[in-house]
Amino acid sequence: MTRFGDRYGRREFLSRGASLTALGIGGTVLGACGTSSSSSGKVSAHPGIGSGTPRRGGTITVGVASDIDGFSPASSHWDATGLTYANVVFDSLTAIANDGTARPFLAQSVTPNSDYTVWTLTLRPNVVFHDGSPLNGAVVVANINALRASPLTGQALSPVTSVTSPSTLTVVFTMSAPFVPFPYALSTQVGYIVGLSQLADKNGSQNPVGTGPFSIVNWTQNNEFVVKANPHYWQPGIPYLDGITFKPIVADATRENTLRSGGVDLMVTRDPTAIVDLGSDSQYQQVSALDQKIGEPDMDFIVLNTTVAPLSDLTVRQGLAYSLDVVTLGKLFGGGISKPSTSLFQEGSPYYAPNGYPEFDLTKGKALISQAKANHGGSISFSLETIPDPKLEAAVQAIQQMWNQAGCDVTIGTIQQVDLIQNMATGINFQAYTSEQFGAFDPDLNYVWWDSSSAKGPIALNFARNQDPQIDAALTLGRTSADPATRIKAYQTVDQRLAADLPYLWLRIAPWSMTASTKVQNFANAGLPDGSHGFPFNGGVFNPTAIWLQG
Repeated sequence: MTRFGDRYGRREFLSRGASLTALGIGGTVLGACGTSSSSSGKVSAHPGIGSGTPRRGGTITVGVASDIDGFSPASSHWDATGLTYANVVFDSLTAIANDGTARPFLAQSVTPNSDYTVWTLTLRPNVVFHDGSPLNGAVVVANINALRASPLTGQALSPVTSVTSPSTLTVVFTMSAPFVPFPYALSTQVGYIVGLSQLADKNGSQNPVGTGPFSIVNWTQNNEFVVKANPHYWQPGIPYLDGITFKPIVADATRENTLRSGGVDLMVTRDPTAIVDLGSDSQYQQVSALDQKIGEPDMDFIVLNTTVAPLSDLTVRQGLAYSLDVVTLGKLFGGGISKPSTSLFQEGSPYYAPNGYPEFDLTKGKALISQAKANHGGSISFSLETIPDPKLEAAVQAIQQMWNQAGCDVTIGTIQQVDLIQNMATGINFQAYTSEQFGAFDPDLNYVWWDSSSAKGPIALNFARNQDPQIDAALTLGRTSADPATRIKAYQTVDQRLAADLPYLWLRIAPWSMTASTKVQNFANAGLPDGSHGFPFNGGVFNPTAIWLQG
């Protein structure tokens, strides 16, 4: 499936946000320290966490599933790879701890006033960019204003009415209304800070200048991204590696084979077969997001353009939902580990509640499609596309057969990921695409994907263009209320309305994993400045700062 950088809301400016199990957002971004990690690997009790004394030096090669279109938070379309690259050369103002709370990162503190309409951010002193220039409030203001002015990211910062720097290391954000989860937004694409020289460079999206643990050596799009250690990194003692080479390898099977042949030392995948094969091999250690309990999981789904006939007809969308056998799809393509899901939230989450999503019923699906045909000249025809990958193409063929059996005329095809993202944003040449999104540490991080105001204009981040006043009201309530019970009820309403509107046809929880050779240590154990552990791996996004090689 394809993912558009959810750190707006992993994220992607899109965040892979995740809803919190603990919703306490106090005057300063605070949270408890956690150390657990999930895994199906068999190398040690804690795969992905170093078991000895960190060793300096060496390089690794990492296999990723895609490449990006640039390094500009304000204009580039970041997916999981983009956010991982951002963690390499940039730093975000806040970051997510292992318990799912937002903590200060480049910021030293992030504090609201009594009604959450003004947030004051204090920056860490003595932080410099790769070009030697200092991080200060004026730089942050310039970044935020560029993000606010961008048609791509401006929607994510729409509550911000002004941003000022009253002193060298202080930034004040004034909001149009209470913005309770604001610290989570600063951990997403809109929270990564670039140097003024990059902002001023017309080719700045190709030449990243950050404060991050590594700086760019070379980027050849769709071939490799090479970085070297930043000797002036503001967190003492890290990084341990001398450098990293990232290799975009689109096909999951090819990426797995490259790991096995030694062409890469670490890889990210969401292919269940690769996860099972590598997880049972003692030559590798693996960290999986399958059992992640914190937050809103990353979802695989089919996104429908609800403004284009015949998918603009709710009866058609209902017929497609009832005709989609996700259990069979899981058996065919899930490797025995896929978890079919028809809700934004997993059972056990405080946000979870029955939402009324249609259960598979081919007879009912056929009847609905037959009813819709009478309103559409006797035919229900549309195209379903996915990115080029043999396994995804096979899954789309199976879905095509299910929907053709229900009475639709579905054509299928492939499209490059960068074009797919562009088409979803513009609405051009887009009917139905496979997609992957919505993992979020706080549900508000998905505000821009679901709000009606984001469904309009030349670039619409509400890709499905679904407009529902009840969703809008619930999203506003969830954003402006500091009461956990109120927020839980609001996001249950969002889940229920999406199940009624059906702009997304849910398939499964995205089975992300990260696998490395046994020599690669600490790839899922990045620390935060306050001494807590960062969230190790979320929706294909990780932070390689603390990796070291076993001698």
